Amino acid sequence: MKQLTKKYNIHYGTYQILTMKYLLLFLLNLIFVSSIAQQRAMLTQSMFNGLTINPAYSAIPNDFIITAIGRQQWSGFDGGPNTQYLALHTPINQSNTSVGLTLMRDHIGEVITETGSYLSFAQRVKIHDKTYLAAGMTAGVSKYAADYNQLWDLISSSDPTFQNESVLRADFGFGIMLFSDNFYAGLSSPFLLSTNISSKYSNNNKAHYMLQGGYLRPMGDYFKLKGNVLFKYVDGAPLQMDLSTNLLVYETVWVGGVWRSFDSFDGILQLYLSRSLQVGYSYDFTTTNLRPAQKGSHELMIKFTFPNYRDPHPCYFF
Repeated sequence: MKQLTKKYNIHYGTYQILTMKYLLLFLLNLIFVSSIAQQRAMLTQSMFNGLTINPAYSAIPNDFIITAIGRQQWSGFDGGPNTQYLALHTPINQSNTSVGLTLMRDHIGEVITETGSYLSFAQRVKIHDKTYLAAGMTAGVSKYAADYNQLWDLISSSDPTFQNESVLRADFGFGIMLFSDNFYAGLSSPFLLSTNISSKYSNNNKAHYMLQGGYLRPMGDYFKLKGNVLFKYVDGAPLQMDLSTNLLVYETVWVGGVWRSFDSFDGILQLYLSRSLQVGYSYDFTTTNLRPAQKGSHELMIKFTFPNYRDPHPCYFF
């Protein structure tokens, strides 16, 4: 009888531990979902893919550029976010007008999936010898879907708090940039307004405000040093800051690092395989309380550049 009781206590104790483990994972997912649902994914290599931050960016390069980025956040953590971006932009002939297209997919916590497509338009004017002022706007449609079916072993399917949800939204944003050959500064809100098109649910998507800047310093014949800063503010969330430094070696390799407040230290490596092909990789060393439960974040970027005849020269800022 004692052995039976002891065996029962062991199994019951194991059951309690497993139940607590899954409950904690579930609560972490819910906390993460409730905060992230109001914010868009941030990329570590955003300084090389400016269209995701500022629609005026397409006015800077003089080439037709296609950039693809895939990000796996919190590798090894069940339900960690994974994000994909595809961005393309080009000047219109040899004018100071440019257009762009951004496609995105964000999958979060095994529950939430958000997809979107956005068109952008930018115009630049020369205000000094090699200094331009650009303004841009973006508009598009995004779909937000929450599927709680996979969590019904942990929660009741009749709980009104966890009912499946699908929302179609119209999103609008703007941006301005001041830039030359060796510096840039920008102010933008890529998601300034968001309006539900077909849903009974309230809109919890909040405006994003970005302030960015960078400076390029040549260091001899073979090196260029680039510093970037990015501030991001979303109502209800703390101000976030990214500080980054990258070194270009022999016009071939970018090596750098990023510090992201409240989040991580990141390493970046980018290679110019040719004038038209650039590949990049970054790894985030997480500094939050989730550090023991995950193995960092990975981000891969591929960029294709097709020279344009507007005034072709390398663009080092992104």
